[in-house]
Amino acid sequence: MSEEDYSMLMLVVNENLSEGQISAPSSMLIKEENVTEALAGLAVILEDEGAVQERIFTKIKFLFEMECLKVQLCHGSSFLEEKLPEKRLACSLATFQLSKLSIAGRMQSDSSLEANIYLVNCILDDSRPSRIGLLTRLMERKSVVSMRGGGYRNMVDLDFDQKSNGDKSIQVNIVNFKLVLSIEYLISLANFFAVDKKPKHPTAATQPVKTEKKTKAVKSYEVAVLPSTNTKLKLKLDQPDIILLENMNDSNSLGIVLNNEMDLSVVINPDKMIVAVTFSNLQLLPYCCNLQKQLDLDAEILSPTTITVLVNAPTGKGMHIDVNMREIIIHISPDTIRLLTAISNSFAVNSVLEEHTGNSVINDYSNLWQVKPWKDEGFWFIKTELAEEALNFLEEEVAVLEVTDLQELLIVEIKTMIIILEAGVGTTTVPMMLLELSFTGEVRDWSALLSVGSSLSVEAAYYNEKLSIWEPLIETVDGQNKDCRSWELIVEMHKNDETNGPLLGDDLDEVHFQAAAMTFNVISQDNLELTVTKTALTVITSLAKAFGEAVSKQVQLKKELPPSAYTVRNYTGLDITLLFDKGDFLLFEKTDEISEVVLEREAYASLILKQAAQKKSFGKSVLKEQESKEEHCLVIKLNNMNVIRELYVTKTNNRYFQLPHRTYPGDQWGFVVDVSTDYGYKTITLRSHVQVHNHLTIPVEVYYMTDRGNEVDFCGVAKPKSLLNLPLNAVYTPTNELFFRPKDNGHTISIVPFVWKELLKDPNLRNVLQCNPRDRNDGLPLFINVIGEIEQVYFENSQKKTIASTCYVIHLYPTAVLCNLLPLPIAYTLKGTNEELLLRSGDTTELLTAQINATTIILTVVNYQGQNYVCSKHLKTQMEEVWTFEAVDQKKATLDLGAHIQCDSGFIQISIYCPFWMMNKTSLQLSYRTDDSTNVILHAPELTEPVLFSFRPKVFFSKKKVNLKVEKSEWSEKFSLDTVGSSGTVTCNTRNGVSYEIGVKIHLSGLGLSKIVVFSPFYLLVNKANFDVEVHETLSENAWVTVSALQCVPFWPKYQNKKKEIMLRVAGTTETTKAFTYQNMHSVLLALDNSRGGLCVDCYVMESSTIITIDAYVDGLAAVRLVNHCLTQSIEYHQSGLKDIFSLKPGEFQLYTWDEPSAVQELVWSAGGNEPQKNSLVVDGIGEYKVFHDVTIYWVSFLDGIQRVLLFTDDLALATTAQCAGELERADQEVNLNFFGIGLSLVDDCLKKEVIYLTITSSGIVWEFSKLNGQRYKPFNVKECQVLESAYQKYILDVKLNKKPKKRLVLDGKLEVDFQEETMFRPHHKRIRRTFQSGFWAQFKTFPHQLQLHTKINRLQIDNQLEDAVFPTVLAPVPIPKSMVSDTTPKPFTEASIILRKNEHSTVKQYKYFKILIQEFHVKVDQGFINAMITLFTPEKPKETDKLEHIKLDFKIAHTDLKELASITASQGQKNFYDLLHFSPLKVHISFSMQGSSSLDDPKTPTQIHSDFINLLLQSVGVTLTEIHDVVFKLAFFEREHVFMTQQQLTSKVVSHYTEQGVKQLYVLVLGLDVIGNPFGLVTGIGRGVEDLFYEPFQGAIQGPEEFAEGLALGMKSLFGHAVGGAAGVVSRITGTLGKGVAALTLDDEYQRNRREAMNRKPANIQEGLARGGKSLVLGVFDGVTGVFVKPVEGAKEEGVEGFFKGVGKGMVGLITRPTSGVIDFASGSFDAVKRAAEINEETHRIRPPRYFYPDGIMRAYNRYEAEGNRLLKAHLF
Repeated sequence: MSEEDYSMLMLVVNENLSEGQISAPSSMLIKEENVTEALAGLAVILEDEGAVQERIFTKIKFLFEMECLKVQLCHGSSFLEEKLPEKRLACSLATFQLSKLSIAGRMQSDSSLEANIYLVNCILDDSRPSRIGLLTRLMERKSVVSMRGGGYRNMVDLDFDQKSNGDKSIQVNIVNFKLVLSIEYLISLANFFAVDKKPKHPTAATQPVKTEKKTKAVKSYEVAVLPSTNTKLKLKLDQPDIILLENMNDSNSLGIVLNNEMDLSVVINPDKMIVAVTFSNLQLLPYCCNLQKQLDLDAEILSPTTITVLVNAPTGKGMHIDVNMREIIIHISPDTIRLLTAISNSFAVNSVLEEHTGNSVINDYSNLWQVKPWKDEGFWFIKTELAEEALNFLEEEVAVLEVTDLQELLIVEIKTMIIILEAGVGTTTVPMMLLELSFTGEVRDWSALLSVGSSLSVEAAYYNEKLSIWEPLIETVDGQNKDCRSWELIVEMHKNDETNGPLLGDDLDEVHFQAAAMTFNVISQDNLELTVTKTALTVITSLAKAFGEAVSKQVQLKKELPPSAYTVRNYTGLDITLLFDKGDFLLFEKTDEISEVVLEREAYASLILKQAAQKKSFGKSVLKEQESKEEHCLVIKLNNMNVIRELYVTKTNNRYFQLPHRTYPGDQWGFVVDVSTDYGYKTITLRSHVQVHNHLTIPVEVYYMTDRGNEVDFCGVAKPKSLLNLPLNAVYTPTNELFFRPKDNGHTISIVPFVWKELLKDPNLRNVLQCNPRDRNDGLPLFINVIGEIEQVYFENSQKKTIASTCYVIHLYPTAVLCNLLPLPIAYTLKGTNEELLLRSGDTTELLTAQINATTIILTVVNYQGQNYVCSKHLKTQMEEVWTFEAVDQKKATLDLGAHIQCDSGFIQISIYCPFWMMNKTSLQLSYRTDDSTNVILHAPELTEPVLFSFRPKVFFSKKKVNLKVEKSEWSEKFSLDTVGSSGTVTCNTRNGVSYEIGVKIHLSGLGLSKIVVFSPFYLLVNKANFDVEVHETLSENAWVTVSALQCVPFWPKYQNKKKEIMLRVAGTTETTKAFTYQNMHSVLLALDNSRGGLCVDCYVMESSTIITIDAYVDGLAAVRLVNHCLTQSIEYHQSGLKDIFSLKPGEFQLYTWDEPSAVQELVWSAGGNEPQKNSLVVDGIGEYKVFHDVTIYWVSFLDGIQRVLLFTDDLALATTAQCAGELERADQEVNLNFFGIGLSLVDDCLKKEVIYLTITSSGIVWEFSKLNGQRYKPFNVKECQVLESAYQKYILDVKLNKKPKKRLVLDGKLEVDFQEETMFRPHHKRIRRTFQSGFWAQFKTFPHQLQLHTKINRLQIDNQLEDAVFPTVLAPVPIPKSMVSDTTPKPFTEASIILRKNEHSTVKQYKYFKILIQEFHVKVDQGFINAMITLFTPEKPKETDKLEHIKLDFKIAHTDLKELASITASQGQKNFYDLLHFSPLKVHISFSMQGSSSLDDPKTPTQIHSDFINLLLQSVGVTLTEIHDVVFKLAFFEREHVFMTQQQLTSKVVSHYTEQGVKQLYVLVLGLDVIGNPFGLVTGIGRGVEDLFYEPFQGAIQGPEEFAEGLALGMKSLFGHAVGGAAGVVSRITGTLGKGVAALTLDDEYQRNRREAMNRKPANIQEGLARGGKSLVLGVFDGVTGVFVKPVEGAKEEGVEGFFKGVGKGMVGLITRPTSGVIDFASGSFDAVKRAAEINEETHRIRPPRYFYPDGIMRAYNRYEAEGNRLLKAHLF
């Protein structure tokens, strides 16, 4: 059957069915009494027939069988005449086949009926010729054996039974079948059946009649009409396989398969309809077309679950539906995401895009600026609406029937939904993150006013592989209390009644807006507490990377993973037996067959847990279930010693187990159980307590001294960058000596051994071992730097670490490493060898034959500007960091390069670098000069590689400034090269008056040692058109400059001190544009009287460049389209300041651009000779213009795309429609987010320290007022809120004490309120209410023509949770000064409001209002906090820095050409229009301290190159000179009005706006140094006091005479407080600095920590402050005297004899410094107390104390009682 056959068949059927149909007249009505009489007569007839018919017999018996029906669908026309099978095959589309269809039944004489229908199979094949050899079978029955005597079951079985009374029973069974869904193929089939069925020549009878009618939205409901008989339907669907494949062309394609069982039961009777549906074993699994590979896919996407749906629909009442879902478990892995992404991409129909090649069509814009009639254009804003027939609305009113509410109800319950994010490769995945949900919801009256109420409970956790436990991400509410519950989210939705539109209030100053058509409320009444640990950050990072690669469909490298979850490896050197009958493990794939296994040396075995032999499943509430989880035990037996040990291997750690065996000289043997995890797979390594870690790039053989004492034995090879576990017999030897040799057979074993046990006495033990060459005449000796490391692990199954349980790691390093960080290769030679090796840029090499203090290295910079530069250095531990290279041919030519020397890991790492890479992009010759006028470096324009630039060794590390010279110009002023990230302009003047302006940008290299300085022309011309453009500078006699198509060229103006204007023309033409300026940022279209129409110019002015982009004109880029829609009035217009006047007649429009781009861009227009009006063409607007007293025209300005339209019309409706005014529209949707509070805790679980606690909290009590009939509430000012709250608390107390408070209360002499009636009577009659603002609130509204977003963060605070923090609060809002509380209302910390206009005729986003407000806040950090943050976000095993990748990125920056540079700065994208964009000013108080926690510092951690400048910044001059207190940064607001900007332009402008101001205010940091007592703070304090005195009386004056006097008093108090407090603060900070410095000299960490804690506990009043100062003085003297005796004893306990002498030194120093520090603290505390007494602002405290950590290290939900108890205990102990 072809498409033409099917079309003809359907046409014949439709025409036959339509014949003879008589449409009943619409006026035919059946009366109710007629229906009743007819039914009564029918009942009598049936009764008579029943009396006659007594015997029931078979009336009809029928049987229909069809063995096979096969239909082949083909493309194209009919082939019935041609009868060519091969042609049909070529056009074949699908083959559809029904196998053995049978219909049998009988009808009785009493009208009862029995029938049976069965279908054996239904097959669908994709028969397209292109599918030959691929997957073609898309549907068929699965081979299922019948339960009755064998054979295959039918695909469909249907039994129909109808009783004599009309009751029907239908039972349908559908057995499991396979259906492959190919979206592309289904679309092809749909196109086949979607052919046109209409006749080619329709008659009048068949022509459609257009009957369009609008319906009115009123309450109307559809009521189901149920039959008078009973009907039962049962449908059973038995596990069909519905398959989606990612690639239909791959026989091994992967996909997903949906499988479930469905039972449907429907009962219909006259009273009601009941439907019950059960989906059981509903699951989603991965699928593979290759059946062999399918067997390996045991993963699940959706675990088997059950869904039950019950429907009860009583007659004439609403439907009740109950949906119940049991446990739903969804597994999401990277491969699942990749698979779903591929499948979703296959949904899109592949469309072939025709690419047009050759010359594109060029539009002719010769008449672009001519006046034209607008009727020919079809503008959307002039089109009129089609009229509606008024009678239609009357018919609608009659047709609608009001029905009572049906009380519909839908209940949805999901008991548990678990979403598990898994990591891994392929089907080998492990759960890493878990989200557990429970949901209950109700939906009511969906046919009328929809109402939804629901509750969602959420728990989230991540899997800690080290501890093998789930730890919370989202904490439970109320912490670890017994009655804790999950965090709950309430979601509400309701449909609102339609009202008659917005109403004005009585005072005509308040509008009562309509409620939105649909309202969504998302509410959380609990704090959302998030806990993110260092382990969680690692999990989140790895998951994000894996899922990101899956979405981008990157090929993942298959990782070799073990076959089972547990692997045991034996490296002890002994035979070990695994006893399965006593532990919790079994041998993998041999679960019940083997009871024990012998592990020989270096053998391994794969194990599985006994309970895991069954399929794993995740139960409900994983966090609660795991509390009773037991540890898993592995039982082993050491055969040689007949010893049995129980090993608990649940947690990832190392444990030392002793053995009952001793060797000379008395060492007791033992072994270590090392449990590690990777992708959830645990490896249990049984080894000795000594390991060798080879950091070299060559393998090293390890030997040990035997018992005989005169020979060594081989024990293993340490591979490069890996660990070697030594066997027990190599560890427990009499001498404990180890020897090493490189595995190259060219060297001997090291002469000197390394005695690993000496590390107990000297933990810093290190030796340099020498391996001599076998042939002393061939090669140099090889040196290995051996460093030992010890670590105490847990002793057996206890939680204790002892000296006996000490593990040793022996590290093998080279003696020296050389890194090349230059942009060109270097060659190196070690003196004594003749071999010269080349080291490429970014490469690193080990100097294995270098001996420190004995070897000389010769370095050569190869072919730098045609010369080789050589330097020779003697390798030693202390080396200079500036190396001078001399030219080989020219002895006077030198090159000073930096040598960054690091000795962190026991070897010397030498990084050769140049401090500055100079890049010349100017196409002119540049010259650089340092302070030494003789040192001049030329930079030719043709050089593409960087010029290496540095300073003399004496000033190599000081402030660096240079002079610049362009060609033969004068030298420029000196400018700095140290300001990384900054950009600017350098001017070089010439003697003839011409100046060269050079843009300078300074980038920091990826490794942080070099700076890339890019010199580019300040002016750049960019031609984006596909034709050449010529540029000419006005007032210049120079020739025109040609800018080729799609190119960027430098522009060097000759008349920079005069008017900076240029003009343009298209190359090959004579018409020129008007001159325009390039001094400021703007966009303008320049008209041309030729076929090009004009040129569009954008000027981008920045610090280091001005980019002038030129582009061809395209439709929509004109400045304005003027349209005269008036019937009779002409419009006259001209540019402001110009005399040429133009006229626009009725019915005409014209595109217009500015006649003089450099003049004032303002349009002046008038009509009828009346007063002209001005329009800047940047603001949307609408207004009226009186031509005569009875003639009015309207003007409207709006955006059509990026083009402005100015429309003149005398039709007000048309003007309003064009404006699309959405201010008074009803919102379609309103979404409200309301979170009570949010908390984020950042925890370093490795160190058991909470670092940060970030909170978004709600406000305090806020009192608000509104008009008696108003809707909007406004807050009282801060002072009035305090007065009202104080009175309200007293009122509540009186009510509780059964007192009778006054009904009306007069507060503060101004307010008169009634709390019971919630009314205020004075000073105004208003309603009042008591409320609070949630921590986070957001509202999103959608309107027909606009979007609105309004968000608030009420209060943001970040606390430093480290125990001895200098500043407990890192970030918090600054409280409002009391002098301003009477004029300021409570404001949120951050507030944003955005109004976005929607226009269906334009893709340009128009922001009518975009404002962000941030309140004043302070930032206080100390060095301990910064170190803790760096440690938190640094991985435990940081990757080695890939220097080569960094060098490649540096080259990319250095080789950016002018075109790329211009495209980065002036990038084009979708432009948005901003009517008002305002980002508030920032006022930040910054404090910094060099003090802080020292417990996080780990001396073993190597300092990366990138961290050097951070450490230098923190430690800069010393402990006393880097203290910063309360330095104020004031950054001005950012505002733009009526501008077009892309998103990238907006971002770059905002960032540069605030960063530039921040740099300009760095001088505040200098004035804020502690050593001079922050005089800037003193000046600011006095200035603030004068400001209060000046402004507050004025604010008080407008409130009344009494308020003026109060304001004056407040101002005097403020001035006194700031002046006295500031002066006292100066003395306090100076003495405080000295106190910190002297305290550091005590050399006692505990004393310093106790002093910091005491100083941080601020006194409550001045008396307590003075008392604490006196206490510090007394305790200082006491501690100094007692320390002489106490410190030596404490040192002896900790470090033995060495500690005793250290304690004597500390005690003697403390005898002098502690009393001195106490005296200084007394003075500082006394002055600080005076300042605090005078200060007005409130103190900010921590939200909560730091969390308490259990000894087991498991992260639990925060418990405030435990935290408070821990804080109190520590406070008393210290």
